[in-house]
Amino acid sequence: MDLRCPKCNSTDLKKVSLAHQEGRFRVDTRTRLHGVIVGEGGPDVVVGRATTRGIQQTELSKHLSPPAKWSYKKLVLWFAIVSFIALVVYVRSVMSGPAPASSLPVTLYAILAPAAFISIVAVFWKHNHSTYQRQYAQWNQSFICERCGTVSQHDLPTASRS
Repeated sequence: MDLRCPKCNSTDLKKVSLAHQEGRFRVDTRTRLHGVIVGEGGPDVVVGRATTRGIQQTELSKHLSPPAKWSYKKLVLWFAIVSFIALVVYVRSVMSGPAPASSLPVTLYAILAPAAFISIVAVFWKHNHSTYQRQYAQWNQSFICERCGTVSQHDLPTASRS
């Protein structure tokens, strides 16, 4: 099969997933420090050790990253933070006011917050089970031209069983 770049007609195409992976480098370094320090209190020995681990990534690799699923953990964390802030604001307003506090804000929050949370969970679920699947399939069928840098999609034929 002869794949060509739609912009420059080059056949020098590379799958986006491969180009993305080639731009990622695992970093695992260890450093040791030994030394002698002489000061007012006399000589002293210094010993230290450090480890660095992570992933270094090129700009091209970052640009060609696959789509990501939305995190339910982050959603719950943000909902907890917003709820805590709302609680602090309500308590501060009750504590600063001389009159008896109204329970209306708490009642409204108890009704609206779960409804909003469920709605947002539904949006996350739709993204992770529909939109993400489509975006990942498009990403997986994409190629980058190594001559001009154009990213294009090409449907690859599936292997037929004989």
